[in-house]
Amino acid sequence: MLVGVGLLVVAVAVGAFSLWPRHHRAAAVSPGRQDSTRIVDAVVTRVTPRPCARDEQQQALPGTTCSKVVARRADNQRTVTFDFTDQSGGIVTAGRRVKLSVIEQQGQPPFYNIVDLERGRPMLLLTLVFVAAVVGFGRWQGIRSLIGLVGSFVVIVGFIVPAILDGRSPVAVALVGSLAIMIVSLYLSHGLARKSTAAVVGTALALGLTGALAVVFVRAASLTGLASEEALNANFQVGGLSLRGLLLAGIIIGGLGVLDDVTMSQASLVFALRRANPAAPLSSLIGASLTVGRDHIAATVNTLFLAYAGASLPLLILFATSGDPLGSVATSEVVAVEIIRTLCGSVGLIAAVPLTTVLAALLAGDEPASDEPARPQDAQAEPALEAARDLGGEAAPVRDRREGRLRYVAARELSGEGIRRLWVLALEVLRPSLSHATARPAGSSETHRLDLLSQPQRLETLQRHGSSAHTAVYLRGEPEPVLEVTLDQVEQRPRLTLRLSPDEFDQVALALRHWGLPISAVLPKSAEERLARRGTPR
Repeated sequence: MLVGVGLLVVAVAVGAFSLWPRHHRAAAVSPGRQDSTRIVDAVVTRVTPRPCARDEQQQALPGTTCSKVVARRADNQRTVTFDFTDQSGGIVTAGRRVKLSVIEQQGQPPFYNIVDLERGRPMLLLTLVFVAAVVGFGRWQGIRSLIGLVGSFVVIVGFIVPAILDGRSPVAVALVGSLAIMIVSLYLSHGLARKSTAAVVGTALALGLTGALAVVFVRAASLTGLASEEALNANFQVGGLSLRGLLLAGIIIGGLGVLDDVTMSQASLVFALRRANPAAPLSSLIGASLTVGRDHIAATVNTLFLAYAGASLPLLILFATSGDPLGSVATSEVVAVEIIRTLCGSVGLIAAVPLTTVLAALLAGDEPASDEPARPQDAQAEPALEAARDLGGEAAPVRDRREGRLRYVAARELSGEGIRRLWVLALEVLRPSLSHATARPAGSSETHRLDLLSQPQRLETLQRHGSSAHTAVYLRGEPEPVLEVTLDQVEQRPRLTLRLSPDEFDQVALALRHWGLPISAVLPKSAEERLARRGTPR
């Protein structure tokens, strides 16, 4: 998969180089087409109500007020006075920061009008609240995600928009830009981890499917892109833009915004389930992950529809009052665009869940069981095992001559979770030959006997709670326990002793490597030191 990601990075780099904008379409607009209107910042100093003229009343919305406004320009501190029709119902008041349009023509006084309000300060405050929330909750990962957000903005403003203005194919530009955003943001936000690789590959595959569906069905439904007023205005101002291409580019970029959320959540879920139950088979891991993924998809598809419906709510109201049949409304281009956008994105989302789940499950199979990376000596552990079996002395595994077994003690470096996992693993290996167990919970003087022959369901209880109590596990026909957990009175930590045959030990060693635990987890520390002195590969 890393090879695939590498090829994807190379493809994005080549695509970005070939599509990189080399001209500035906006600068090529002829001087005759340039608008003489200028926008300047100003502060309203006085608002005086006045009666509305007849033409103003005919074009006004309910609640419209007419007034004479006095404002001070921010660029030259000049005070200007002009008539203004406030269709917002009186939102323009003294002290309000506004944006004035100034039309200056030779031989005539300047014409002023309020075209917008200044919103910089509240938006800056909201941005600071957002940044504080992200950093406060996500900490370093939140900072990395904010850097990824800035990177996404830079790619859109610095590459996608200029390349489309330069006449490049909007679909190709959107696909290359989206893949670049996806690779950078996922690895930057979540680190160079296996779950990130699974999310990157899953997102790339689902995004390709979304783009293919969009191309096919936008063409099949004869969507032209003429229903978008913004696209028409952009094409009128710049000229030569492909409106259908802009529509497809918007679908691809919008799909990425939901895909990376679903794929990263699904990959994190798979790895979390693997850490919770390292012994779970691949089929069970995928099945459990898909169960949660179905709930996620059901909620996300609904969210996607509601997002598009909310953005198009005025349009829906307009169609609802038109009296046209529902079929005619749904197949009109303005509504059909949103339907096809939603359905293409939803199919991509549905495909992303199983794709990412399988990829993450395959990568999670060799993932270290803890957050710490596996130690490098694990790859060459077999020679150490053979040497350990021949070691003598108090600290080494001791051969039980009567039983033909070796005695091991869990390494002191293991945490309580590591001892629990080793305990569960050993019970699974010994399951066919187990007879019974005795357990005395910590702080209790009563010992309980668990019959594992007549009540095999007791094994689950033993696996769950046995490593935290004084527990001994016996095989059929053997007087000594094969597994024993005692509480070290000095260090106040559980101590696990195992008596395993060579075949059983090999099974334990294989499972340890699968979980990412070092083979030395079942060797005393002094045995490791003796191995190092002998020069045995670690």
